[in-house]
Amino acid sequence: MASDRALVFPGLVPLTEPALAAVLDRRDDHLEFAARICRFHPDGIDRDEGSTGLPSTVHEALLAVAVVRRLEQEAGRWTAYGGLSAGCLPALLAAGAITEETCFRLIWEINSRQIAANRLHRSGSTLVFLASSRGDAHQLIEALRRYEKSAWLSVDLGGGLGAVSVRSTEPEVLGPLFHKFGVSVMETVDRAEHCPYAVPEPQEFARILRDVEFCTPNAAVVSPLTGKQVDNTPDALRRMLLEQWFDTASLPRLVEGLCGVDGVRGVDLVAPAKSVYVPCMRGLLQDRAEHRFLRLPG
Repeated sequence: MASDRALVFPGLVPLTEPALAAVLDRRDDHLEFAARICRFHPDGIDRDEGSTGLPSTVHEALLAVAVVRRLEQEAGRWTAYGGLSAGCLPALLAAGAITEETCFRLIWEINSRQIAANRLHRSGSTLVFLASSRGDAHQLIEALRRYEKSAWLSVDLGGGLGAVSVRSTEPEVLGPLFHKFGVSVMETVDRAEHCPYAVPEPQEFARILRDVEFCTPNAAVVSPLTGKQVDNTPDALRRMLLEQWFDTASLPRLVEGLCGVDGVRGVDLVAPAKSVYVPCMRGLLQDRAEHRFLRLPG
């Protein structure tokens, strides 16, 4: 592995039935760690619909297991890492900033609190959409804000693909506005994501991170919010995790930041084969930097 490459970790992408089986059928320390800390039993997981229906505590843990295993197959390390949303923790793990146990513990702590908070009072909804361009996506957000002030661009994958969170308005009410702009709604999630009203709330999120032991990273870490390299201090790493939870997770900014790290000539992706990240990354890096796709099993 050349030392002039960066690596992107995806958000909480779906796992197909074969991909889920590939994770669960291999019993090793990674799966044991995940199961013990995130409180699930591998034999008790229904594989028939892949990750559909799995609680985020389990889904995110199994995705992390798959990613960690895939990176073990590579001879060498990358010079910079960046993750989008759920990919932030494996990115910090790969950079040596946290241990594997800490990675899974944070997956459990953050997601279990999010689930509990949404059961008590739903934080909002997140609509995954596809517009004809990135510009059209931003115009849609501005139009939505005139109707629903809380509308927030939660995820930007580039090329018009992204997600918007709303706090009060039911998703079906917003349908005509999406159609007016020629935007397709691909999926709706019953929780707010990457916006100021996401849960757990800032104070609780900060408490989760307060006692986490961070190590000095052995590679550059880039924030998916700012696109800038994060300082190699525990406070800076905590701040990155906190701030990205409550604002837009941007793949274009992340890729821009990774390309800007000194010495980086190529940006790679580790993800499932059918992930939307695959074409998005190719589009963002075309004629700009080298790219290699590390496909997860299944």
